[in-house]
Amino acid sequence: MLFSLLRRFLKLHLFRITTRPLIEQRHVTAAMRLRTVDEAELLPYCSDAAIQLPISHVRAAFARGNRCAVAFDGTRLVGYEWFAHGPTPHIDGVWVAFDGNARYGYKQFVRLQYRGQRIAAALSTHADNWYRRIGCTHAISLIDLGNGASWRSERRIGAHTAGYAGYIHLFGRFIAFGTPGATRLKLRFYSPRRERPNSEALRHSSYE
Repeated sequence: MLFSLLRRFLKLHLFRITTRPLIEQRHVTAAMRLRTVDEAELLPYCSDAAIQLPISHVRAAFARGNRCAVAFDGTRLVGYEWFAHGPTPHIDGVWVAFDGNARYGYKQFVRLQYRGQRIAAALSTHADNWYRRIGCTHAISLIDLGNGASWRSERRIGAHTAGYAGYIHLFGRFIAFGTPGATRLKLRFYSPRRERPNSEALRHSSYE
């Protein structure tokens, strides 16, 4: 309750940072197909408002070199997850930067009626082999502290809590902070309007 109030009134954003080694793909049921898709394949699905894929987001993500793993039940898109290995937009004009040897997973979605089938875990590991081939050694993700389901899914595939990071908008100022675990992963939030992603270290907090 306290965290919700802080987020609502002070615009405090606080996240658990998880990390794990890149591992082999986890499989789902035989009826479900997982694969990475390109921009041309994904754009036709943007017309379905239920899957929360704006055309502008899709085009911008592929332009940055991001990859997208998608789960299909027949021809129906039932889930997806995006992956990046460079600075990535978060929300509200805030970006996240991280260790150059890391693969960052973000914007995961599974349709409500398909949840509980371990599709999220399968999506999270689907692109691991490709990222290992280009030199990445570990996966990282950010999970809102109130999102227990995503944290349980990450633990099932071997992830652990590396630290915490967040930011706050206060009286027109953008203030980013994080624990030593965030610093070890070189993970930090930044505002492109105010600074470059490597301009200064994360401010440390004392709750790790």
